[in-house]
Amino acid sequence: MNIKKLLGYQVLDSRGRPTVAVTITLSDGSLHTARVPSGASTGAHEARELRDAGTTKAESFYAGKSVYSAVENINSKIAPKLLGHSLNLAAIDGLLVEVDPTPGHQVIGANATLATSLAVAKAAAHASGKSLVRYFQPEGALLLPMPMVNILSGGAHANRSLDIQDVLVVPHAASNFAEALSWIVAIRERAASDGKAHGVTHLVADEGGLGLSFPTTDDACEFVLSQIEELGLSGKVSLALDIASTQFFADHKYSLTTSGQVYSPDQFVEEILDLVTTYPISSIEDPFAEDDWASWSAFAASAPAHLQILGDDLFTTNLHRLERGIAEKSANAILIKANQNGLLTSTHRVLDHAHANNFATVVSARSGETEDSWLADIATSWRAQQIKVGSTHGSERTAKWNRLLELEATEETEFARPFKAL
Repeated sequence: MNIKKLLGYQVLDSRGRPTVAVTITLSDGSLHTARVPSGASTGAHEARELRDAGTTKAESFYAGKSVYSAVENINSKIAPKLLGHSLNLAAIDGLLVEVDPTPGHQVIGANATLATSLAVAKAAAHASGKSLVRYFQPEGALLLPMPMVNILSGGAHANRSLDIQDVLVVPHAASNFAEALSWIVAIRERAASDGKAHGVTHLVADEGGLGLSFPTTDDACEFVLSQIEELGLSGKVSLALDIASTQFFADHKYSLTTSGQVYSPDQFVEEILDLVTTYPISSIEDPFAEDDWASWSAFAASAPAHLQILGDDLFTTNLHRLERGIAEKSANAILIKANQNGLLTSTHRVLDHAHANNFATVVSARSGETEDSWLADIATSWRAQQIKVGSTHGSERTAKWNRLLELEATEETEFARPFKAL
């Protein structure tokens, strides 16, 4: 079975912004479509997402955010190379690198390469008579990942209602995925209700979290912990924080807008250490800026042994940055986002290298998601142990949760519990 037709076109993500889709028609007449996500809080070292701002293709209706250039690259540069090609994902990803060998796919766009790579994977799974999850893991029990889920959102996702990006929960004591998700739903719904009862207006953030305003991170943590306690889940559900500190790092200082406090890097290391020793926090993401390597290493040397120190902007699913982080002992976990990388095979390579070096891995969605559920399949088949999709509201989020519920109901599975020591 081979590729008869490959077509790129523009669709919308969950924020109503353009993104790239690719549909592959195979020689058996079947169609296979993949849509790629896009981020709002993006690291400087991510693969390049090609948009039309500053080009003749930019249209006023999308304020330069259209992706017609990336689509044209798919149809004029990628498709001719792939027509008639057999469905070997590694070989096709290699061809995409030949089309654009620049770092980060700067010429044709990482949104163009990833959409193609994903569509090929879906088509290859069909050709082999398997689901996507079983294409990557043909046999054996599937490892369903532990969910890490937004309750409160701020930063770039919620008009800076909080200085940090997210306060999340981890149902670390749940015995299966369905139970884990039910606990999270209860916490999120109670938080929304409690906010209304206190007369607090809120917005629903890009990823479905609640945009409740709190003057400090401590206040936000205490609010979520109160919801956990009222539900009788204390000791069973821990907190996770996404600091996204690159967003408020400038002139070698960390400047918090809501609280008005300004910290030197050394002072901010102490501030974060105080935070993680005060509250039941199992994971902290991007506590320091993406190029403040010294603060990352200083914090990691003093942090509690149980703490997951998770690099997103620090690593951007980039093998070379991960290797530096391993060498400098900057963190012990990496967020895996396929669109930071641009190809499925090289994204998988980064994840495997992390596992080989005893790093935890968290497969993650983006703020601009689509209704596709492929993220759940790769997180499971790649045995990532953790998944971060956003909250429990919005069909672009529930599509991933529902796929994991489906896998638990229909496949042989086990449930990852990476925080057993808590």
